[in-house]
Amino acid sequence: MYHSAIIRKGIATLLFVQLIVAAAFAQNKTLVVSGISLKVNGTSTLHDWEMKATSGTCTADLTFSPAGQLTGITALSYTVGAETLKSEHSGMDSNAYKALKTKKNPNITFKITTSTVAADGSIKAQGQLTIAGVTKAVELTAKSTVAAGGKSVVIKGSKVINMTDFQVDPPSFMMGAMKTGNAVTISYEFTLHQ
Repeated sequence: MYHSAIIRKGIATLLFVQLIVAAAFAQNKTLVVSGISLKVNGTSTLHDWEMKATSGTCTADLTFSPAGQLTGITALSYTVGAETLKSEHSGMDSNAYKALKTKKNPNITFKITTSTVAADGSIKAQGQLTIAGVTKAVELTAKSTVAAGGKSVVIKGSKVINMTDFQVDPPSFMMGAMKTGNAVTISYEFTLHQ
């Protein structure tokens, strides 16, 4: 009996040491944005439309395996100025900014709350998305690509949302002759580096 207690204690100690070693070899890195692309695509009674932004801020705390594979996202926050979204028509931009209430709510933000990263780089993230001053819990999916041994990570994905979920009235143009659809697709891609 005394011998089996020693064996159990030895196994427990060995497992504890293995956990410490694994934690020591996992690498936590804080990365900042070096490139952003945000697109909003929608429909209207006249034609499809697109608005793009290529500036914003993003920081993330990421975890990598010893081999440089992304294994976790412990924190991520993203901010883009709503008025940095531009289409090919300034009149459309102006109506979109009114609908987004940009004077009172100049930023669109996303802050991660929980996430999982699969072995193939697929990401599922839950977080808080704020548009036009209204914050909603959303789930985003994305694909990550790691380069330079974890010194650079590209995250790319898209999400369909309804504007009215964020109390945004779909804009209309040309004195109401053209009306936009409620559903829009937000496509995002950003590059993070050390």
